[in-house]
Amino acid sequence: MSTPLMFLLLFTTGLAITGIAGYVIFGPLSFVQARDRGIRHGAHAFAPGFLHWIVFGGFRATRDRAITGLATPAQILCWCFIIGMIGTGLVLLPLVAW
Repeated sequence: MSTPLMFLLLFTTGLAITGIAGYVIFGPLSFVQARDRGIRHGAHAFAPGFLHWIVFGGFRATRDRAITGLATPAQILCWCFIIGMIGTGLVLLPLVAW
């Protein structure tokens, strides 16, 4: 594997790890804040309904600064995880599909 590909693999994997580690912090905080305001989109912070609500910015419709303030970093970190996993998969695809 060439050096640029190794760098790209390290970068995208690090981006995915950063995204999931950050969401572990901001996701439950956002979930509790939304739950306290009476907004239900799943049973926990990792439920598919809540993740969909976070990733696609459904929290912005609440017009609540407290929810938006916690959910915006969670949304950014979810997208970091998604982009990092896609990038890692694209870098590894030629090595696996031979």
